[in-house]
Amino acid sequence: MVSLRSLLAAGAVIGVFVDPIATAPLQTIITRDHHDRQGRTAIVWGPCPPIFSTNVTCATYHAPLDWQNPLQHGNISLGMLRIKARNPAKRIGYLFLNPGGPGGQASQSVNSIARSTGKINPELLDRFDIIGLDPRGVGLSTPVQCDVDLWNQRTSFFPQSEQAFNELVNKNKLISESCRKKSGRIVDFVDTVSAAKDHEAVRLALGDGPATFFGLSYGTQLFTQYAQLFPNGIRALLLDGLLQHSQSEYSNLLIESSTYEATLREFFRWCTAHEECVLAKEDAQKTMLEVLSKAKRAPISTPGCDKKSCRSDVTEEEILFATQAFLTSTSTWPKLAIALQEAGRGNATIFARAQGLAVGDAYEDSYLFGGASIQCQDWSHSDTTLYQLQQKQILSATMSPITKGTSQSYQIQASCIGWTAPLRNPEKRVKYNGNQTILSVNSIHDPSTSYTWALGLQNELGNSVLLTRNGSGHTSWHLNGEATKIQNAYLVNLTLPEPGVVVDS
Repeated sequence: MVSLRSLLAAGAVIGVFVDPIATAPLQTIITRDHHDRQGRTAIVWGPCPPIFSTNVTCATYHAPLDWQNPLQHGNISLGMLRIKARNPAKRIGYLFLNPGGPGGQASQSVNSIARSTGKINPELLDRFDIIGLDPRGVGLSTPVQCDVDLWNQRTSFFPQSEQAFNELVNKNKLISESCRKKSGRIVDFVDTVSAAKDHEAVRLALGDGPATFFGLSYGTQLFTQYAQLFPNGIRALLLDGLLQHSQSEYSNLLIESSTYEATLREFFRWCTAHEECVLAKEDAQKTMLEVLSKAKRAPISTPGCDKKSCRSDVTEEEILFATQAFLTSTSTWPKLAIALQEAGRGNATIFARAQGLAVGDAYEDSYLFGGASIQCQDWSHSDTTLYQLQQKQILSATMSPITKGTSQSYQIQASCIGWTAPLRNPEKRVKYNGNQTILSVNSIHDPSTSYTWALGLQNELGNSVLLTRNGSGHTSWHLNGEATKIQNAYLVNLTLPEPGVVVDS
């Protein structure tokens, strides 16, 4: 669930709850009311904006702003990007990909695949039209836009005084109000249930029968909620890096912060044993603790930053948030070691660049703004006082003494206090009643989506097989190891591993 922008910056590859509308009524709304009355019975593909690869095509579909009242509040645009199947004679159908976030641009991820086709299993490219449908509020879809300068103002998520707490809550409120001013009512309707219904609308408009869905990180939440609503729309569903959307605030905080800390300790062990770690001859854990202590006393300078793309210094909590992003891929562990070494010497530029600021581009910034809006409509954030938030800080620091509870779960709970849009899709168990067996994949040491979540979601889903990777890092498909081969076989041939299988790569 860690931010895609943070992963890229780090260098990794990679309310009231509204009861869902039943599948049949939604199909009626889409096929009869929304299509026929507006004359949009098909999706027409055409050229993409010039920022994308030349071997992809793009399309736009118009969906109701409010699926509960689809004819009363107007429409939003859903933008998507497609890599067309290279072998039409052996084409299986559509494969919808969501890279995570929330707020990750599916269009960007599919475009990256189009630019590096040599790294992807050729059968996927030959036999699927690969679709990157940007969730509402994100990317090519109607984006959430907010005040850039306000967003980039530094405010601690770990307030230690009433004044600091009030500053945090006030900033959250002002940001959400700026989003509403710049974006309109879409900020009230970017919950994941609405996004799931958007995917079903597009699937029906494409008119190609059940589709294949592949969700990573937050994408696993999106597509499990889709699966609960529309089990008959699924040919295959692959989940990689599982996010369980049914735990309490405290449970989510402890689960994610614990898996972050456990993976960090794996990094320390790796550093001791591998010469490619610049701290191999030092004590990596000691170095990190010294860096954190130094940053706690005073922010560490970042001489390589221009103050537009990254800050002029970094704080202790910013280093901890960035470290979680570096841990998501073992390919960036050497860079994390360099970042720690340089920060210890007074230069925290690498950590600052892993944070990422809003830049004033609607497409790029929609990851941040859309993501913030989605998570505040999807995840409970009940704290109203400094005391309540500090209780979470104390508990998580006790259980995870190095990372101190720094995690996306905590960041959501802190950054959504004062947010003005309603909580539409709070935590709730998901149940899948479809006939097609789901394949779920999770590593044991995932710094973002815990194996605990994977086991919990596996129990909820029912008709699902869990593949375990005995390793570190967030998600597995990009590694091109044993797990990837099993995932690809499932996507193409619906081949499933035996329950309980554990692979090492």
